Amino acid sequence: MQLRQATNADLAIIARIGADAWSSHIFSFETEEPDQRRRAELAFLHSVQDYTDCILVVEQDGVICGWGARDTNQNYISDIWIDPAHHGQGIGTLLVDGLLAQIVLLGYKSAEISTHARNLPAIRLYEKCGFRIIRRYEEWSDSLARVVEKVKMQADL
Repeated sequence: MQLRQATNADLAIIARIGADAWSSHIFSFETEEPDQRRRAELAFLHSVQDYTDCILVVEQDGVICGWGARDTNQNYISDIWIDPAHHGQGIGTLLVDGLLAQIVLLGYKSAEISTHARNLPAIRLYEKCGFRIIRRYEEWSDSLARVVEKVKMQADL
């Protein structure tokens, strides 16, 4: 597996992986609305175009298996998305570790990440990488068109 910086040529694949990963998990506990997956893919494509420089991808045999991103010059990890066919292969850990290394190089002493409070696999991954829950809160979700419970997590670096 190779961890590398994303390029503009990766954006369509990154958007598809983000939408597939989001859909594969969120609809295990949320109701799916018509055309919601396609809207999610378009939303991912729009958002990643704005911060390609902050995205890392993991490739295996030339195939992108997952990606992660952080806010520009910040200590906040905004995204970790793994192609569902590649879950359980250490890709999430590799991405979190790579993003944490970038955050350390920027001089931060801690990092933050948030996720849906019912996303237990993600919470377990983040805890394995040194994060702990520091807050539970509710937030409007554009993709689900309702308020959802989230957790904010922090890791000391």
